[in-house]
Amino acid sequence: MYLKKGFKILSLILASIIIFYFFYYSLFKEKKFNPKVLIGSQIPNLQSKTLYKNKVLSLANIVSNEKFVVNIFASWCAPCKIEHPVLMQLKNSKIKIIGINYKDNQKNAKAFIEKYQNPFEKVLIDSDGALSIQLGAFGVPETFLVDKNFKIIAKHIGPIDNNFVKKVINLK
Repeated sequence: MYLKKGFKILSLILASIIIFYFFYYSLFKEKKFNPKVLIGSQIPNLQSKTLYKNKVLSLANIVSNEKFVVNIFASWCAPCKIEHPVLMQLKNSKIKIIGINYKDNQKNAKAFIEKYQNPFEKVLIDSDGALSIQLGAFGVPETFLVDKNFKIIAKHIGPIDNNFVKKVINLK
């Protein structure tokens, strides 16, 4: 009886150590994803319906021969609310911002933009997440800085800040 109880405890301790080892190992294992992978590559010519006009547009229809920013956002995203004033600051600097509304209800997205003001030149609808996948996005918010040749210069995961604004404004 005592031997069975001791064996159970020893087995439990051993299993816990093995599980802990695998979790600890996974923390330091090299990740297969890298957010800088798309930097220097051509941005896909994303195409989707727009939020307000329900008209199909592509990035090439919206911008040409100028730097621009692509921002992935959603009305349900708390960090998107935090970065919104920074997007307005970018808009006031005469930078075109293309919004991609990620897996959101259109009514909620419009209410979000009306409440916090509209920094976007156009908003493309990404109801199933396919546009964001083409960009290699991991979630929301994510922001891409694109030069006039449609090359991705920078990618920012999470809410953008004043440092990102400076980078955009100082880009020639």
